[in-house]
This record gives sequence, C-alpha cells and structure tokens, in this order.
Amino acid sequence: MIDPTARCPEWLVDRIINSGGSISFHKYMDLVLNDCENGFYSTGRLNIGKDGDFCTSPSLGNDFARLLAIQVVDWLLDLEKSGIKFELFSLVEIGPGEGTLARDLVLAIAELAPALITKIELVLVELNIGMRERQEKVVNNLEGVNYRWSNIEDLILRPVTGVVIANEVLDAFPVERLVFTESEVFRQGVTLRKINNEYFLEFVDLKLNSEIINFLKESKSLLNIDFPPKDICNRWITEWHCDLPSWFEKLSKVLINGSLLVVDYAMESNRYYNVMRKDGTLISYRNQEANPNVLKDAGLCDLTAHLCIESTINYALTNGWKFIGETRQGQALLALGLSSFLYSLQNPSTNNLSAALNRRESLLRLVDPMGLGEFRWLAFQKDNSDDLVLGNRFLKEPIS
Repeated sequence: MIDPTARCPEWLVDRIINSGGSISFHKYMDLVLNDCENGFYSTGRLNIGKDGDFCTSPSLGNDFARLLAIQVVDWLLDLEKSGIKFELFSLVEIGPGEGTLARDLVLAIAELAPALITKIELVLVELNIGMRERQEKVVNNLEGVNYRWSNIEDLILRPVTGVVIANEVLDAFPVERLVFTESEVFRQGVTLRKINNEYFLEFVDLKLNSEIINFLKESKSLLNIDFPPKDICNRWITEWHCDLPSWFEKLSKVLINGSLLVVDYAMESNRYYNVMRKDGTLISYRNQEANPNVLKDAGLCDLTAHLCIESTINYALTNGWKFIGETRQGQALLALGLSSFLYSLQNPSTNNLSAALNRRESLLRLVDPMGLGEFRWLAFQKDNSDDLVLGNRFLKEPIS
C-alpha cells in the first residue's frame, strides 16, 4: 500500500529516473540533505534552535561553548608546552551549523586565555553554500581573530596542528540501510510508484554491493556480538555508516598533531544491533517533531542516524588515531564545571530573574539524560611527536 505522505518532489523524480528507476537509501539520504539545488542543508532550509526544526547544544546559549572551551584551551596549551613548531594553532569545526559554536568558542577562549587568540586560527569546514552564508553573518563579526573557510581536500594539502571538533555532524552522514529477511540480506533502496500522474516514494530491496558484503563479514568479530542478533523478526532493519572509514582516513591527513572531539548521537553495539531495535535508529526531524517516516517531505526534513560507538572507534584506530576515551555529554559538562554555572544562578536579582531562569533551563537541558545529556563525547588524538601528552579534563569524575 502506498504511503500518501511520501509524495516525491519533481526534482527527485528526475534524479531517480535518471539513475535507472531506483537508488540506494544512501543515495536518497545524500540527495535530500545535500543536493546542491534542493537539499535540506544546501538550500539553507534547516533552521536550528528552540523555534526551528530541532535544538542543538550551541543553540541553547553560549554556556555549552564556554564549558567546551575549558577543554579546548587545555589541549591548545598542552600543544604549546610540547614545543611543537607551528605557524598558528588551528581550531577546526566540521559542519559548523549556524556558526554560533565557532563564534562562542573563540570568545570564550579569549576570556580564558587571552594570549592564545593571536596564536590560533578558526577554520570552518562547510560543504553547503546555504549554511555557509548563514555562518558568515555570525562569524564575520569577530574582531582580531584569524578565521577562514576551507574543505577537507585543501586542508590535506596544507595540514594543521590544533583541535578538530565535529559536533552533531556524523549522525547526518548518509547511511546504508540493511534489511534482514528470514533467509537473505538486502540493501534497502528507494523507488517510484506512479499513481494518477503523481509520483510517490517507496522502499525496494536491492542486491548487496561488495562493500556491504565485507561489512557483514567483519562485523561479528569487530563488534564481539551476534550480528545480526539472534531471533530477529522478519525484515529487521539496521544502518551502516559506510562513509566513516574514509572520513577518519581523510581527517588523519588534515591533523598533524592534536585532538579530535566527536559529539553525537551514539550507542554501544549491543544496544544498536539489538533484536528489539527492529527499524534501526534513523529518524526525521522537522519543526521540533521527530518522525520515523523517513520518506515523508523529502528535502524538507533533517535525517539522522545514531553512531555505533565500537564501530566508530575502530574506524578511527585503523586510520591512525589514538582513542582517548568517551563519556556522555552530561558527565562531560559536569566535569568541566557546569555545576558552578548552576550555583551562580541560585540568587538572581529581580531584574535578571527571567534571564536567569531561562539560562538555568538551558543548562539543565544540556545534561538531561533523556535529551542532549545523552550525546556521547568521543575523543581521539593524532600524534606525530613522541612527547605529546594531551590532558582530558572532561573524562574526570563529575564534580559534585
């Protein structure tokens, strides 16, 4: 039965027909998010914040950046103390969203360690023109700060030393979806159904390619779990972040010495590949509402899929990264001093009561275990210096 909400926009009809009538889900997700003329990101339709499609940690105010800056400053000072030669330390943000995190990080660093500002450059890596235009309006107001936009390929040609941050980025990488039947595994695809001169989207089973076959062979030993889990239902579905290995490989050529912090939706493999998770983790977001119907409103919604922690760490290790550790965002921010921020709001003046209450609500949302507090922070190090030791304050026990 056709889903009446899955009408296919004309531009996507053309893309699918020109691809032979069916495309992989990976291709579908890439098109609806990143197509240069119609994608949700590239056109700038994405609206982040309390009144937008969804909230991110930076969209709730500058406290997230102020806390994160404590760790970033530690990493930069450790690099400086190591005696590594550098022209400028680079603070690289992959997928900077609205640009608010980059701006607020720089301002917080200037407050915490003023001498560092003249020694760093801000590098924003953004593929989509629509998002970059919005970032420029935010970041161009910074004074006395070196900043530039770049792409991974250019950074590979001129690698940097410093800190790389990927905040809520990898969950939006296009994924392969795998469908397990009683006897076979298929690559999920998307095709067209024409009814009364209107095109609708629907799923279709496609043959596996060699990359997916290799992933299936390696997964059981890699994850140390039953994969797929025993007693799954017919047509049990899961995702594979197939672009992560090449991303870590390219990024390893970008950073000479320094740290990489990944903050994102993620869970352990035994929760990710679980018999009860029969439809995977993929979800659509629009106007603060989550929807499992990922074919609805193609090009007008955000699509995200959780990371598998063990797989992500393995892809990093096999591409030259050292794994430092991981924790939940709530624990990380408490370790960095969030409780002191809350304490400072205990006795607000009458004039500032409304602002204080709003800030308190935002701080609590950052550590809410049912929301943003459940994000995972995964830290990695790139080390071409034998003496480089980078401290990690956010992995300490939470401050009481």
